[in-house]
Amino acid sequence: MGVMGLIMGGLLASMRQVIEGETLLKKMQAVEEETRFIMDAFAQDAEYSELDGACCKPTAATGDIFVDTVRFKLTEKKSELESGGTLESAYTYGSSGSDYYLKRAITDSDDPANPAIITMNNTPLSAKPIYRIRLVETPDGSDNYLTTVSLVYRVTINDQPVQIPVETSAMSRTFEF
Repeated sequence: MGVMGLIMGGLLASMRQVIEGETLLKKMQAVEEETRFIMDAFAQDAEYSELDGACCKPTAATGDIFVDTVRFKLTEKKSELESGGTLESAYTYGSSGSDYYLKRAITDSDDPANPAIITMNNTPLSAKPIYRIRLVETPDGSDNYLTTVSLVYRVTINDQPVQIPVETSAMSRTFEF
């Protein structure tokens, strides 16, 4: 009977480790899915739009700048920027206690009072997102911007918080007329 008890105890301990490993895997998959979604949206906005100069365009003299909110004017052609009537995509954050959540607000210039606000992640961040913008001069002399977003997710495993850092960068494209 004692031997059977030891065997059962060992099996239960092994099963607990398997369940904890599966829980960790599911949490990591959720972080990966959220990160892929965030990075795809952010990279698309950074590559296929123009930075809003009022908030976050560095000059050669200022070097890299760090901002809490980065705004993009969403357009397909440079002529659309000049004619007005564009959409704006703003990346910022919201907090709930010590948890931070990445927010994306889409604002139509025709109706700026009613932005569509989307929370980009369900897994909380342990710190507010950091945006770094660098002016990069192209070989033909035009200005492009390298925009980097840094996120640190907080995942709880066995009542222990684990921080998962993620960072991506996207280069703005040169507009065609």
